[in-house]
Amino acid sequence: MQQTINIRTANPDDFERIVELENFCFPKEYAYSRRQLRYLLTKANSTVLVETAGSLIRGFIIILYRRGTTVAGVETINVDPTFQKRGIGQRLLSAAENHLRKRKIRKIRLEVSITNQAAIALYEHAGFKKIALLKNYYLYDHDDSRDAIKMIKELR
Repeated sequence: MQQTINIRTANPDDFERIVELENFCFPKEYAYSRRQLRYLLTKANSTVLVETAGSLIRGFIIILYRRGTTVAGVETINVDPTFQKRGIGQRLLSAAENHLRKRKIRKIRLEVSITNQAAIALYEHAGFKKIALLKNYYLYDHDDSRDAIKMIKELR
């Protein structure tokens, strides 16, 4: 039997799985804490979308909004390592873009470690453009670098 794949807005019941995915995807020193994730899910000026197969959350994306502007930022995107390379990240980005267009957002920005080649490839495939190198952006090394690339995408 084929499981239904869906992308929906996260709710508080999704919190534990979101924390679990964050810890699967990022080493402890630069993973978001439970407290930070709870804030992003419940109090921040944000949207959290989850991708599900049946009842299993396989990935999520957090988008933050800057008040008074038409710019939003991808705060983080996580896909369970068991399900990576199946288009989940691309579907989450696409769903986020559709959501942002409805909110009249015209530009998405993000920062990504220069060593995270898989994420950079995902973002470039989704139409993001590299616009700046951010030296010493991170507090902790990401595979021997603290540098990030700033990327943007104009929405139409």
